Amino acid sequence: MVDTLLRILSAAASLALISGVVIAILQLRHQRRMRQEEIAMRLYATFGEESFVRHFQRVTRMDYATYADYRARSSAEDTTSIMVVSVFFESMGLLLKRGLAPIELLDDLLSGPVLQAWPKVSPIWAGLREENNQPSWAEWFEVLHDEMARRMVRLKNP
Repeated sequence: MVDTLLRILSAAASLALISGVVIAILQLRHQRRMRQEEIAMRLYATFGEESFVRHFQRVTRMDYATYADYRARSSAEDTTSIMVVSVFFESMGLLLKRGLAPIELLDDLLSGPVLQAWPKVSPIWAGLREENNQPSWAEWFEVLHDEMARRMVRLKNP
């Protein structure tokens, strides 16, 4: 009888340990996802700031068809706006690349603005990359745009 009781208690202890490990793993996974979302949301908070909104509006109203056109007609304020907006989206693209923010979250937050802004600055970044021999400038902004565009196509054509 004592021997049977010891076996039952030993099995129960093992089950308790396994259950504890499973619960801990599930909590860690949940905590990781929450941390990822927190990072993205903290960065996203700057998107609604008045100064950023002004820069974003300026970028989306730009009509530079080529880099040469930008060089001929742009102002210092245009360059500042391009940099502010591009750095923001570059940061979001880097979060995506590093696996710190899932595309679903970034899509929910930013798909419209990303799809609107990149085509405006793309010819400018292409020219800046070539002129300065810096092929990686704004690369994560471009990657973010391309991932968003592919996701939009997939969602429309499941």
